[in-house]
Amino acid sequence: MGKLNFINTACLLWALLISTPATATNNALHHTESIILKQQTGFTIDRQFVGSVFAKQNANIGFELAGKIADLVANTGERVTKGSVLASLDTELLQIERDELYAQLAQTDADIVLVKANLNRLNSLQKKGYTSDQSVDELKAKQKSLFANKARINASLAANQTRIEKSQLIAPFDAQVGQRLVSQGQVVSAGSPVFELLQLSDQEVRIGLPVRLIDKLDHSLNQHTHATIAGQTVPVSLITKGASVDPATRTVQLRFAIDDNFSFIPGQLAYLNLVEQQPQSGFWVPLSALTDGLRGTWNVFVLVQQEEQAWQIERRDVRVAHANQDAAFIYGAIQDQERIIATGLHKFVPGQHVTTQTSQWSTKHD
Repeated sequence: MGKLNFINTACLLWALLISTPATATNNALHHTESIILKQQTGFTIDRQFVGSVFAKQNANIGFELAGKIADLVANTGERVTKGSVLASLDTELLQIERDELYAQLAQTDADIVLVKANLNRLNSLQKKGYTSDQSVDELKAKQKSLFANKARINASLAANQTRIEKSQLIAPFDAQVGQRLVSQGQVVSAGSPVFELLQLSDQEVRIGLPVRLIDKLDHSLNQHTHATIAGQTVPVSLITKGASVDPATRTVQLRFAIDDNFSFIPGQLAYLNLVEQQPQSGFWVPLSALTDGLRGTWNVFVLVQQEEQAWQIERRDVRVAHANQDAAFIYGAIQDQERIIATGLHKFVPGQHVTTQTSQWSTKHD
């Protein structure tokens, strides 16, 4: 009889157990943190492209004439203003040539005075019939020749003065001397560089962008954007876009003007910050909500409500369109307002019943 009572009691307990609703056994279910999916029409990608700061004008300047360096006024790293003298050539030979030309000019002037006086006398004698027309014509021709010679000497003096002036190297714009390339006393040829000048104002950034992004970013580029230089966020504006692809980098070079309130050393790295819009329907989820699927796919665990506090886990296949440090943009066999497990997927299996609460990640990203 006692054995029969024990069996009856066991059967009664089993019947009660299988007839008890899930709400009565919630304490035995595993607990999860989940998020509610919110469908997005697209996502943005923060991109950063690296380039360099350039001076708008970067010139290697030198003398137009050959000669010996007599004086070097500027040196590497110094700032110079437009019109200031940077260096000068030895002009001793030019000064000697100038003195010789002045002597020739004085001699010509004396000859002109003499011919003029003789011509006046011949004209007076011609009126009285004491001289021939030929003598007068010869003096007039000589006078014209002397005037022409005087004009030639004056032109030579002007050329001499120009060479003396060009023996001074003048800064063509406000700049900083990037490098001095010669030494005092050195003989230089015409056109050989003496200084490298870097313009101080109107600096620009040159950055290469992939061809596939040019059209996508066209609107953003035509607006004022920002670059990061030496840790500073600097406003920049597009000047021009390159017309060809660089064969080495396979990018198109873009030139951006730097705001005049900022000044940097040419050659510093500049990072262009751009936002790329991607029209793709999907959902943002934390990286911890993804798990490996079959054949290289990704899965999420969707919670399907069974009772008021009980949820059943379903495995769904998804694809990742973009990911950053803490989140991924996914699409696939999921729908808006569905709830998925946000973290700890290794502790659960499809078909399992669990309880859940909204994750803090979801709260921060609403």
